[in-house]
Amino acid sequence: MSMIEQDNEPHYMGAVMGRYVLGNNARIPGVNIFACRARYISPTTFIAAAPVVGTIGETVRASFAPFGALRGTISRHVSDGFAVKIDASDTKRIELARHIDSLRGHTWNGPSNKRSERRFMPAEPRSILTLDNGDVIPCLIVDFSAIGASVSADLQPSVGTSLTIGEVSCKVVRLFDVGFAVLFDSPQNEDAEEMLKAPQKWRDSLNLVRSTQIDIFDPADIPDMDGVYPDF
Repeated sequence: MSMIEQDNEPHYMGAVMGRYVLGNNARIPGVNIFACRARYISPTTFIAAAPVVGTIGETVRASFAPFGALRGTISRHVSDGFAVKIDASDTKRIELARHIDSLRGHTWNGPSNKRSERRFMPAEPRSILTLDNGDVIPCLIVDFSAIGASVSADLQPSVGTSLTIGEVSCKVVRLFDVGFAVLFDSPQNEDAEEMLKAPQKWRDSLNLVRSTQIDIFDPADIPDMDGVYPDF
């Protein structure tokens, strides 16, 4: 099945940060809201990169600044997240279509950002966290700079916890509503985005598991944008 449900629908393709809740109960105490990145949205479907993909048929409640609150069920998994069939009234779909039309052909840059460190959104936002005990947990890199990153995962670490994102060692310095901020053990150079990626072996194994669920989006089509989460 094509990721684009109906080619004649108004739709927006681009990177828009948001947040979402799976189901109605916390997966672990205190953790039920996660960051996500919409890649495609239409009046009937949205597709997002996400740290926790849920199960087919599971309820998702999401919010994206330019599109508002959306609710639906997971219709399928994609390589770095899920597709959601939107449950909405005709009036809500018309309203959503108007928002989409107003943004088509434009890049959503999010709220203004006054932080001193330049922030970037990685082309491949989904990576992995490796804890000191060897546990590996999927995560979503919200944004990153030369000195740290904002991360969302099915994890509630304590401030001071040491972990590794991709191949970059770091320490948790702040918690916020959809995740946590980390400070890298040493500043990163222009290779930071490559170093933050999940190891190739892990990505290959994930592609094998989801070989029939291929994300058609080319990461090169996703523009760099300033992040919208807390500074260090």
